[in-house]
Parts: sequence; structure tokens; C-alpha cells
Amino acid sequence: MLKNKLLAIIIISTLALLSGCQSMADEATIGIAGRVVNADSSVKILRASLNGSGVSGAGGDECCMSIPAKWKPGMTATLSWTKDPSPGVNPDGSRPPKLTSEISTPEWDRWVKIHKSNYKKMEKIIPLPKYGETCGVTFVFLPCDDARIILDCDERYKLFSTLPGGKASYSELIRRMEGRSVCQ
Repeated sequence: MLKNKLLAIIIISTLALLSGCQSMADEATIGIAGRVVNADSSVKILRASLNGSGVSGAGGDECCMSIPAKWKPGMTATLSWTKDPSPGVNPDGSRPPKLTSEISTPEWDRWVKIHKSNYKKMEKIIPLPKYGETCGVTFVFLPCDDARIILDCDERYKLFSTLPGGKASYSELIRRMEGRSVCQ
């Protein structure tokens, strides 16, 4: 009798442990490329990430990021980015010293150290936009620290396919995404 009770306790404990582990298991994910589109000419985006998986702000598609394989209502994500709020200029207005060779100078190193200390890390929790077929994560940075993502292929196509070329493209992108051109 004691043997049966002990066996039952072991089985129940094992099942409870396994079901607890199962509920904590990560859902299926897919690997996708990421791309940064910066419509805010006053800043430079250095890096962007979604739940810690990210890309540089250099432009073009970069591989690979990870998102849940299937979208579900109510999903949220942490959108993080690092920006250079004054590209090419330090807070005191100084420009980088000229380099005469590929070897950095103490002046250059000092300027870069000050410049990098001015970088800003930003983060916000966002609702994960609905996606079916995905063409990757498109991080869109609008003026006033308004950062958004696009995951769905159809949405990305609708937004970008008819943008005009040149300087007008970013003002039109801001308008289409209902962003602000002037910050308060």
C-alpha cells in the first residue's frame, strides 16, 4: 500500500513538473531579416531591436532576427534603439578633428569619446502589429522619437511601394504613418 502511494506521488509530481515546464516552453519562432528606415534627418539610428533581437542602423536587410511564428491578438514586444542625437557634431558644437592617416590621434579619440557619451538608448513596449506573411521586420523611425515596426508583407508593400523618390520620400512616409514633423 505504501509502495503504491509513493509511486502515485512520484507520478503526480513528475506530471506536474513536466506540465509546468511545458507551459514555460517558448513558442515556435521564425528567423527573419531586419531593416531600419530613418525618416528623422536630425538623428542617426545606430541599432534597433525587437525583444533583444536586432540590426544595425546602416540600412539594407540584415539577418537574422526572431519573432513568433504566428501572430496572436494582444502580443506585445519591447522595441529598443540607440540613436546619435547629433550626427557629426558634439554637444558643444565641435566637429571631428581631421585625420591625416588611418591612425587615430589623441584629439580624435577624445572627440569620439565625448560624441559616443551623447548617444541615447530608447525603449518602449509596443503592441505587436498583426502579420500573416512576413517579409522581415522594418523598423521605421519618425521625428519626435516615434518608432514603429512593420512585419506584414502586404502592409510594407502598401506603405513603401508608391513612395516618391528623393527628399520627398521621408515627408510622405511621415504623413502616411500619421507621424509628426514638428516635435513639441
